[in-house]
Amino acid sequence: MGMAASQARLLQLTNRKNDIGYQLNCLSMQKMSLTREMSKVSKEYQNALNSKTLKWSNNSGVTYVDLSYQNLMTPSSMNQQTPYLITDNSGKVVVDSSYYKYAQMISENGKSGGDWLSVRSEVLSSLTGIPAETIDNLENYEKTADENLSILYGIEDKEPERPIESTTITGLLEKMGSSTGIGSSFSNASDWVSAYSNGSTIDLGSGSAAASSLANVLNTISGTLGYYFDDTEGMQEACQTFYDSMSSLITQGEDLSSNAFPVKGNSDGYSVNVSEMIDEIMGSYSIISGNGNSTSAYGSTLYEWYDRDSTKYKNWETEHAAWEEEYENAQETYNDSASKKNTLLTAEQESQIEFYDTLFSAIAEQGWTYNSQVTDTDYLNQMLQNNLYTLTTVTREKEYDENVGEYIWENSYETDIASNFTNVYSVNDSSVQNEALAEYEYQKSIINQKETRIDTRMQNLQTEQSAISQMIQGIEQVRNDNTERNFSIFT
Repeated sequence: MGMAASQARLLQLTNRKNDIGYQLNCLSMQKMSLTREMSKVSKEYQNALNSKTLKWSNNSGVTYVDLSYQNLMTPSSMNQQTPYLITDNSGKVVVDSSYYKYAQMISENGKSGGDWLSVRSEVLSSLTGIPAETIDNLENYEKTADENLSILYGIEDKEPERPIESTTITGLLEKMGSSTGIGSSFSNASDWVSAYSNGSTIDLGSGSAAASSLANVLNTISGTLGYYFDDTEGMQEACQTFYDSMSSLITQGEDLSSNAFPVKGNSDGYSVNVSEMIDEIMGSYSIISGNGNSTSAYGSTLYEWYDRDSTKYKNWETEHAAWEEEYENAQETYNDSASKKNTLLTAEQESQIEFYDTLFSAIAEQGWTYNSQVTDTDYLNQMLQNNLYTLTTVTREKEYDENVGEYIWENSYETDIASNFTNVYSVNDSSVQNEALAEYEYQKSIINQKETRIDTRMQNLQTEQSAISQMIQGIEQVRNDNTERNFSIFT
């Protein structure tokens, strides 16, 4: 009975030891699973740290605002009263629930080619709070102003063309006659034309009187030729430049007997070469005014000028005065109509109307699509980051349509992915990172708790396993001793 009981106890302890081994093996596998789980949590947290979101900035990335539907598609200081249309891959404008009913009024089911103008007053009044009657009045004022502007432009196109002449310097010098502006005459010529052609000189006298005489000659040239040129001041400047370069030499009594200057002589008396003086002055004038198309040398340069003494020019003056009066009257009429239009609304109201005109005219032309999720900033960001939605800017200008004989608004569109826009930046998503950190710490604490429980359980099982092993050894030792004692009598 003793040996049988020992054997039963041994079997019981052995089974328990094997069960503990199995449990330790399962717990070890659970620890390995927790390690993989922790690795997954860490990877998700790392991905969140690298998460990017699109933001809008008006100051080169110093501060940001959300790239939200409201910020892009409703008038605000953020978008500077300019709509940035959210469009799908077919170019249709994406509308939310606040714009849906208006989009339906313009075109059913999002078709392009809708009618914005027929519902314009109603929609604008609903969105801005401006009475529809005021909006209609504004439209009428704009139409009147456009009509007056067309009349003004029509008159502008009929401006009589100013008769212009083109000739070489000799043709202009004919207007100079024979007066030099001082008592002296030309050395071997009777007038400016022959003096220029013959290389004649003008006696300037001596000392300070010579400088004064040169000034009078130049005043004669400037006053006469400047009268026929459009750039009178340019001619005055060219003559002054010539005087400045020569007068100091004359005043100081420099000996200019053998030099390349137009002025010749010494303190006993100076003279100026007419052709050299005229060529130098006209060269300066050409540079200053841009008037002068040279073919080879100064003598063959063609200058544009106005023959103010001719009958043709005087007839033009009469015609132009009548045209100018008509133009000024038309300008005043246009200004009055434009003033009525500009004073009807405040600047803020005008900017709101301009915003919605741009938005809904684009919806009418391009068509639209409805998405109830588009107001969710995270959803919109994902759509823009994945290029499923793009941003479209609209340039809206009024052009004169000759076919209908009036001014009409025309839109031009430029569409690109959001990341290509100057004001759009890809930045770290702090909200996602903060949420990820909280989730990481939470999951980490749960895993640590599980691991602690497993370690405690394994430690207890290992302690029990060690105790069982010692008990098994003790039972086996007793069994062996009994066996040896009982069977030794037979030996």
